[in-house]
Amino acid sequence: MRTRKRMGCLLLALVAITPVAGCSSHDGEQITVQDGSPALTATFARLLEEKRSARLGEIVASSGAQIGSWDRMYSFSSPNTSDELNRALGTDGATWTGLHTHSESTTQVFVHDGKVVLAYDDRERGPIVKRLTYATPDSIVSPKSAVTKAIGGDRTIWYLEVQGFS
Repeated sequence: MRTRKRMGCLLLALVAITPVAGCSSHDGEQITVQDGSPALTATFARLLEEKRSARLGEIVASSGAQIGSWDRMYSFSSPNTSDELNRALGTDGATWTGLHTHSESTTQVFVHDGKVVLAYDDRERGPIVKRLTYATPDSIVSPKSAVTKAIGGDRTIWYLEVQGFS
């Protein structure tokens, strides 16, 4: 009886300290934003040049970028702060280094099970995931155009948009 009681207490102690699946602590985690991703940039540029649509997962895989497993992609217009990114991604307590302060770029972030696996500064014509949503490997990346006012008349610009989820 004494052994059974001891085993019960041990089991209860193990359950109390075992982390719950899907929850993670990011306190003290260091996330470095890379200065671009040439492989992804080239693949996205080719897609835009060809004016075609494709699945995001296929694009990333064909780029040869060494990301590993990922399940979500986010786009954040620069400039950003660690607090803003942590709030949006749920990476509370993480320290972000390499964040750019210029407004002409986008911080692209790939995540797997809530953990950042790649973050890079995209100053090129990479995809945009709209309105604080995220994209998945099955999201469709499509070329879009917009007309802007310019000196000498209207000008059409092309960009890539990712079908996002909220």
